[in-house]
Amino acid sequence: MSLNLVLIVVGTVLLTGLITLLLLGRGASLTRGRYGRLARMGRLGTRLWTSWLGAKLRRLFMSKHKRAAYDEARRQRDAEAVVKTMGQMKGAIMKVGQMLSFVSESVPAEYRSALESLQASAPPMDFALIRDVAERELGMPLERAFAQFDEQPLASASIGQVHRAVLPTGEQVVVKIQYPGVAEAIGADLQNAGMLYRMIALLYPALDPKPLVAEMQSRIGEELDYAKEAKNQQHFAKLYAGHPSIIVPRVFESHSSARVLTSEYVEGRRFADILDGDQTTRDHYGEVLWRFVFGSIFEHGAFNGDPHPGNYLFTDDGKIVFLDFGCVKYFPEEMLANWKALIRAHMERRTDDFRALVVTLGFIKQDSPLTGELLHEYFGYFYRPIVEDSEFTFTRDYTNLSMDMVFKPQGEFEGMQKKMNMPADFMFVNRIQWGVYSLLAELGATQNWRSIHTEYLYQHAERQRAAS
Repeated sequence: MSLNLVLIVVGTVLLTGLITLLLLGRGASLTRGRYGRLARMGRLGTRLWTSWLGAKLRRLFMSKHKRAAYDEARRQRDAEAVVKTMGQMKGAIMKVGQMLSFVSESVPAEYRSALESLQASAPPMDFALIRDVAERELGMPLERAFAQFDEQPLASASIGQVHRAVLPTGEQVVVKIQYPGVAEAIGADLQNAGMLYRMIALLYPALDPKPLVAEMQSRIGEELDYAKEAKNQQHFAKLYAGHPSIIVPRVFESHSSARVLTSEYVEGRRFADILDGDQTTRDHYGEVLWRFVFGSIFEHGAFNGDPHPGNYLFTDDGKIVFLDFGCVKYFPEEMLANWKALIRAHMERRTDDFRALVVTLGFIKQDSPLTGELLHEYFGYFYRPIVEDSEFTFTRDYTNLSMDMVFKPQGEFEGMQKKMNMPADFMFVNRIQWGVYSLLAELGATQNWRSIHTEYLYQHAERQRAAS
């Protein structure tokens, strides 16, 4: 491309972006409509395209050494622009950023680092808008509902933001308030599936975005109902009342509604703050996380399915505070029994029984050419932490491999994702691979996971039989 043509293209793109900005403006409220949100993503695309073309032009006049430093700085600026847009748009767009901030090392380092800010510290919304939602939901001014209320948010997430407060009765609480217009914004994002595909492809080129978007479409609407979330949180609080290592904050129904959720305040450190701690402490936190996830599933049939770092707090005495119960899956009893039987068949290397259960659960049809041996080996990638009765360390290499085996298996397993169905109940289970395993890898957690898993797969079943 000639220099003149490059300059013409750059000028045209800049002019287009400027016109778009002038037409749409930048208000303080959330952009809700489908076309408005598409336009915002278009502005971001213009920004990135301009950056790319400008870099091509400038690199023509740079030495090789300076090009490397310039390219790194440009990628950092572009990543910050992407994160800023996601944080301001909230909704499904921001949730994509949260998920991709920790699920894979394949996300470019500059983007991964910038996306981490979306876990708890995205740009907050103007407090006047948040106040209006809270007062309409609670039916009274904040000054009457609370003895104290901090206008500065503790955290800003994809659907709402959290503020500290004190009840008139003296309890220290946190109040999660839903952004005005976020329901419409999420609906617009989910209609713009192509936009979500392109965003994921930008951050993680190797990932097939369709299953991720389908998962989001099927579940994210549930997170808008804070009354339902309150019931979920109360259910988990009852399950883990008095637990030595797991805390689920108490809900205050008197100060909660469909768009406001008030819970007890619990002091704790963020996920990033514990990563520099000693390995023994990180191993302990990894075990607590594993026990919460798989204990909830296999003993209680429930999974709190939004496992990202912003949803946990870590206390100095070794406990984990579990937050955000807006996305909970309650597994059907029959499906859960078959799933546990599937894992036991794999652990015991009963390949014929394993294949029969794969059929029963709906992964393949009975007449599928896939053999029990091949299926056993393929699933073995996901069950690797519990295959051997010995310690296993979660690493980023392992989580990357297990992600690739879901979306783009290679070698003898090439094309497996096209030969197998993904049962609806197991779409939710993928979050264990995407989220929980990624967090364990960040911790470098080491334990005999098989030994812990055996408690839920065998001893719990024996207790149930003895009680019946």
